[in-house]
Amino acid sequence: MPTMIKSVPGSVRDISTLYKTIEELDISDKVLLLDRGFFSEDILNFLEEKHVKYVLPTKRNSHYYDTRIHLNEEFIYHDRLIKCGKRKLGERFLYLFEDQDLKLEEQKTIFKKKEEGKIDDEEHSLKQKRAGKFLIISNYDIGKKEMYELYKKRDHVEKLFDAYKTTLNADKLYLHDDESVYGHVFVAFLSLYLYCKLLKAIKKADINDKFSPTDILVKYRKVKMIEFNEVEVITEVPKKVRELDKVLQFNIFPTKNRS
Repeated sequence: MPTMIKSVPGSVRDISTLYKTIEELDISDKVLLLDRGFFSEDILNFLEEKHVKYVLPTKRNSHYYDTRIHLNEEFIYHDRLIKCGKRKLGERFLYLFEDQDLKLEEQKTIFKKKEEGKIDDEEHSLKQKRAGKFLIISNYDIGKKEMYELYKKRDHVEKLFDAYKTTLNADKLYLHDDESVYGHVFVAFLSLYLYCKLLKAIKKADINDKFSPTDILVKYRKVKMIEFNEVEVITEVPKKVRELDKVLQFNIFPTKNRS
């Protein structure tokens, strides 16, 4: 579930925002999962000074890829074969993963680029060696598969951001003062929270292959509460909506109209 959204000026760099946010929050008992765009030695040193547990994918051109790590284990993740290895490096840990499906796809793309003269032999050789691989650096000592699954939680966060921007249209700001922006972001955050609650209920009811949160809202908006002679009355609830409400266990609609 989302716990925080922060509004920052568009001119502020992401890394500057990260420094300030870490200073503001107490996340000593949490694990910070970052995008590879934040990767730098300065970031690593800063997080370690603050005693923050972090999980950070390295960039593909990072010198850490030169560290020898044996891919001596493997597991299946979403029907994909993943080979993995781990190595301690000082107080840090390197986790190397190789997605066999992704490796084949990338090798084909790299070969085509060489054939088209877009890369030379040296670059071709380097890219082929790293095809399908991604390397995580962390100060968190856990199992390799556990680390992979933790990293993949990033996909869920990105989907929520996508819902925040597209489904809720929350990133379209046409406001001219800070108070209006903060108010807009706060309402958008509440909307995202409710969106996630809906999504959780849909998955719990095992109907996520049939309905999205937007679909549920469209169904429920057919029912309205009106005021007639100072009495609140719920309009007729369609049978399918009642059935859906029962499956989701919301129990929103009374059996009789309230007075």
